Amino acid sequence: MIDDAVNKFDKEVIPDKPPSELPLLKEYKTTFKEKDYFQDTDVLFIQHHLGPFIPRIREMSDDGMEKARTWFVDIPYSTNINTKLMLGKDGYETDKMTKIFNDPLDDYDKNQSDRMKFLLFKLANKLDFRKLLVIDDGAYFLRFLYSANIHDPEIAKLFSGASIVEQTTRGHRFIEKQATEIIEKYKLCVVSIARCHTKLNFESPFIGAAVSRALTSRIGDTKLSVMRSIAVIGFGAVRKSTVKRLLKKSPLAIIDVIDIDKDKRDDAIKLDQRVNAIKSLNQKHQCKLVVGCTGYTSFELSDRKLLADEAYLASGSSAALEFNRQGFVELADKYPDDEIEILDREETVKKGIHADIKFSQEGGKNFTFLNSGFPVNFDGKMECLPPKVIQSTHTLLYSAATQAIENYIPGIVQKIHTDKDHWIFKNSFKYL
Repeated sequence: MIDDAVNKFDKEVIPDKPPSELPLLKEYKTTFKEKDYFQDTDVLFIQHHLGPFIPRIREMSDDGMEKARTWFVDIPYSTNINTKLMLGKDGYETDKMTKIFNDPLDDYDKNQSDRMKFLLFKLANKLDFRKLLVIDDGAYFLRFLYSANIHDPEIAKLFSGASIVEQTTRGHRFIEKQATEIIEKYKLCVVSIARCHTKLNFESPFIGAAVSRALTSRIGDTKLSVMRSIAVIGFGAVRKSTVKRLLKKSPLAIIDVIDIDKDKRDDAIKLDQRVNAIKSLNQKHQCKLVVGCTGYTSFELSDRKLLADEAYLASGSSAALEFNRQGFVELADKYPDDEIEILDREETVKKGIHADIKFSQEGGKNFTFLNSGFPVNFDGKMECLPPKVIQSTHTLLYSAATQAIENYIPGIVQKIHTDKDHWIFKNSFKYL
């Protein structure tokens, strides 16, 4: 059934306004009789500001979340400006939101960190600050706390006892590798949905299709159809779906899947005889399209030597770090007449954060970061997936938020309850 729904998705028109409701979430709330969990709580959303975010916010407001106690840090590359404006029209206070960031060539990591710090210091200085729920996309809050623990321990203490929901694999990795001591020290309760059944088996195939759809939109059907050399870095649930779609859209291409995990490489070559599996990008030459899907920095400055002329680089992960975009920009700025140069710089800046960044490099070869090197499926529109698909993720986030508050156990990381995860997975199919 997933395959049929994914095939239909390619032809669907995604609405340009938020859905009035998320029926799966409403059914979930009725089934599990969840209500009034968010009273007397400050709620911080570090989230994609996209259309279906609006009905989830409204459901949480119906369950006791106070607009005056709601705070927003948007993810700039995935924010839809009309969604952000709609929050203001719904009565949420603009001084509790981060300002718009739209420069495709500025230092994204620094700016996003500064935006996060500004709002959290503002929240920390609130006179009637009470308990806090954070719904996070990338462990931004824990990264802030990790830094504050070193540089501003008195500020860090103010956030003791917070409940946190983590959405992404990247954030989950940070929790496992770097944040466990912070979680214990400040008695945080973390609930992760990153590796749950619904995310891996329902959401991921559609994300892969969204990446493929975005590549078609950015590059064009004709160019994709005649490509002969494509590299996909990383091979997980989303990547498998992306490769499947590229096999159809690029019938002449040999697709090299690059992964250090032998089991994943073995899995990749089972897809099609046109799929090769290799350990390193260095084994690949003259790539016309590179799709990074690891959630790490998978393409460094030196790797540009492996690109064909007029090649494309596209991020297929949810993170902003797949390509060392800032390193490329800084290299072009430092040596404007040397190794690489940004073409049409002024026009690129005018187009904003979703501009394609085109570089020229020594030897006369050009290459392009699609969507400024940010995830290619987030193009500034209201949503990159139909609400009937992405509502499963919003229901997971709602469920995990209630779990983090109701089952608050300090100093631990929980997975979302299995029974609720499987209920969401099973019932998501009714709305396709």
